[in-house]
Amino acid sequence: MVYSANMEQQRPTTTQSAAVSAPPRATPAPTTEPSRTSVATARLSSLRRATLPTLALVLAYTLLTVLFTWPLATRLTDHIPDFGDPVDSAWRLGWGQYQLLHDPSRLFDANVFYPYARTYLFDELLIGIALITLPLRLFTDNPIVIYNLAMLSSFVLSALAMYALARRLRCTPLAAVAAGTIYAFAPLHMAHLTHLGLLSGQYFPLAILLLDRLFDRDPAITARAHWRDTFLLALILALQGLSAQYYAFYLLFVVGGFVGLRVVQEAARRRFPAPIVWARLFVAGGLAGLAILPFFLGYRTVQGDYTVERSIAQNAFYSANLASFFTADGQNLLWGTLSAPLREFGRYTFERNMFPGAIALLLATLGAFVGRRNPLAQYLVLLGLGAAILALGPNLYLTADNKSILFTRMPYGFLYFHLPGFDSMRVPARFGILYGVSVAGLAGLGLTWLMGKVAAWRPARQRLAPRTLATGLALLLLVGIGAESLNRPYAPVPLATREAAPPVYGWLAAQPEVVAIELPFVIPDHPDRLGMLGDLYQYYSLYHGHPVVNGSANVLPKGYKALWYELRDGPTPRALSILQGLGVTHMVVHYDELGGEVADRTRALLDGGTAQASAAASFDGVVVYRLAPTDRFARLRAAIPPDASVYLSREDPTGAYGGMLGRVLGSNPFYTRVRVEFGRAYTGPPLPDVRYDYAILYQQENPATVGFGGATVIWEDEVVRVYRRQ
Repeated sequence: MVYSANMEQQRPTTTQSAAVSAPPRATPAPTTEPSRTSVATARLSSLRRATLPTLALVLAYTLLTVLFTWPLATRLTDHIPDFGDPVDSAWRLGWGQYQLLHDPSRLFDANVFYPYARTYLFDELLIGIALITLPLRLFTDNPIVIYNLAMLSSFVLSALAMYALARRLRCTPLAAVAAGTIYAFAPLHMAHLTHLGLLSGQYFPLAILLLDRLFDRDPAITARAHWRDTFLLALILALQGLSAQYYAFYLLFVVGGFVGLRVVQEAARRRFPAPIVWARLFVAGGLAGLAILPFFLGYRTVQGDYTVERSIAQNAFYSANLASFFTADGQNLLWGTLSAPLREFGRYTFERNMFPGAIALLLATLGAFVGRRNPLAQYLVLLGLGAAILALGPNLYLTADNKSILFTRMPYGFLYFHLPGFDSMRVPARFGILYGVSVAGLAGLGLTWLMGKVAAWRPARQRLAPRTLATGLALLLLVGIGAESLNRPYAPVPLATREAAPPVYGWLAAQPEVVAIELPFVIPDHPDRLGMLGDLYQYYSLYHGHPVVNGSANVLPKGYKALWYELRDGPTPRALSILQGLGVTHMVVHYDELGGEVADRTRALLDGGTAQASAAASFDGVVVYRLAPTDRFARLRAAIPPDASVYLSREDPTGAYGGMLGRVLGSNPFYTRVRVEFGRAYTGPPLPDVRYDYAILYQQENPATVGFGGATVIWEDEVVRVYRRQ
């Protein structure tokens, strides 16, 4: 061997050794370069050691997800958990992904709520979820599959994120598994199964973990690693903010609370975070802010244009109460029954539930005590207390009974009136997600301490090793946590996809130019089946892609409500004129949903009772009518110069007709007290001593009363007359 031969050459003779007073300095033996094969093998072995436990964890949490949501995983392609929010979320994912791939510059301008702009921002964004599930479009264009996978994977990702945070807290692996299980599957979280945006809380634990690393003074963490964490934090903050509007606001408390407390903690040690820490925080926050800013500005515009504000009374109704912290939904197998008496107080809604499970609460209490000197545990305690207080809303109640009020000046009320945008939210109890972060992380600490105590136990006579006992205890508690989170089997509902969708939507897709409206025309707070139709119309618009007047969202423009008043008892000639003026080309009438006298009146009018519409196609109780094109509104537009001022009367029972004319004359300055509009802003209210060029008055009005006595009628129909001042 080369190595042995070299050593022989360096060995001195006996004579040489005697002549030297000091021993010779050994010459290091030359080393051979490891082969590329051995390096690759070592790296592969290291990767395998790191990957296999992670894969096992992913598999375990996936199996738990299947168990806790059974049987949803068996019906991915054509079933959803329930009608309502899941249907809306499926559309939001489908539309968002389609626009991201085909026309991202017009992402906000969805095809629903025609003729309004930025209609994608009328409700929860979900664009963060659309982004992370976008690769699924390589394998399927089925929006139900993508929705279900997004929903189910959120549980796995939330559990994994909390596991990582628990390990950062120095929890044992089993305790970290328990923390992940609590966070992902606790009763307070499972109650939101139909709220896809609220399930996407997987980024909160990761944000806290990365913030803790940015403040870490460990010299073993290189600058490169710190900058990597900085950019990861920016990505995490952006994805969390773009996944749910509520969670974008909550980031202010998560990040602000962490940074503020860490500065106090450092000051207590007579230290201050280094300037480079602040620089990294600024970069992370700035990059995340740049990603969120266009959406924030869009939401603020929508909020201003449509006066979006949740009343303080709504916030009070959807606030948690003290009993909520021990209340689970009836779907929960164990606590749903045990906490049933608490649900009897007042008017119940699952939105208020804040119960994470009894074992989780006990372990979290223990963890808060044993981790009281741990800076990260101190933050989790503060986060949990703050979230619980804010979840209680503007008033403190003992139960959901309005008579059980205890206090009327809670911090939430101050934020509602003073923090911009805070009044756009209506469910304070959704702060429960941050309460869940706190409970889960602290429970992991509590279980770690408990396992340590059992492992250190040395009884006089013992049959099992202490470590075995500790592991057994952890597994037993983990089973208990799972039992507390177990739900009764869900009852998924079918929803047609692609070729199975109602044939009327395939027919619409084949038409070149369509602007459609579907009847019954509903608003989201309709009771029972009618309330679901708006979601279904919106969802099925994915299959034809044309603009539709219908929609389902929290934001409802006044013009949309005015159309509902016009159409709630079936269409009339006046209503058809409004639709013609707005540019609607087709009316889809679901006679099987109308029913009764409304269906009879609708048939009598549309099947030969008017020249404004004619049947174009029929599909088993669904008839499509083509609205007759008309040039009368074009003649009105041509009769009034673009810069001429127009006075619009408010003597309209719904305001819809005047709002339609305001859109027709969109280039003219309009002065009116009408608040109904269809995508255009009026110039302002009429002033008493100002002379306007034209006036739009209803047939029963005397023009002299508004200063147009003797004026010339230049255009009229069965509803209004248009006067030109002499």
